[in-house]
Amino acid sequence: MNAKHATLVIPALTIAFTLTACNDDETTRPNEARTPTVAAHDPSVHRGSASVVAAVLPDYTSLEGASAEGAGGGLKLEADAAGAIPRFADSYVSGVAVFGYAWADLATGRGLVAVIHPAIGRDSNQNPDAWHTHPVQLAGGTGASNFCIVSIGTSQAGIAIVGDRVRVNIAANQAGLSAADLDVTASFIVQPEAGCAGTGLGVKVLSAVGL
Repeated sequence: MNAKHATLVIPALTIAFTLTACNDDETTRPNEARTPTVAAHDPSVHRGSASVVAAVLPDYTSLEGASAEGAGGGLKLEADAAGAIPRFADSYVSGVAVFGYAWADLATGRGLVAVIHPAIGRDSNQNPDAWHTHPVQLAGGTGASNFCIVSIGTSQAGIAIVGDRVRVNIAANQAGLSAADLDVTASFIVQPEAGCAGTGLGVKVLSAVGL
């Protein structure tokens, strides 16, 4: 998928998700979902990490393809970017709060993300300074964000980055999803969003492809 096509996909995905998930009662419960893991992802409490958008995005923020397959009680997820994905933080990753790739179910708002966020520090026992995974619950976006983060969980997964591809192998019970549930993959950043009730965290989609 070229950059123009990917850009056109984002509004359509946002509309579809808003129609199915924005009435989730969890999004209106004040601070109930603000667990330590959620709080750790808040750019507003980390010095220098609230500035999140570069003038020119790196090629690896643009997706060209993705897949999700089930195998023996596990999930095999893949995202194919337009440029080499950094295994460790580069200047762009170090300048945003959270960068990652997400595989999501638009019908329920559940998803799995592979993220890296040295600017805000550690929140995982697995590769805390590099790439690791979280199951997430999303809701319809508001303000400058395509989605709102309702909750962030913990998980253990195998992550491999080779060139312009990232692959994730994870047990289905860790992901909380099956391959059949997933219908979109996106690159994204996390940013403060006052309109996202409960967590105050929004997701800005950079590029997206269907599964």
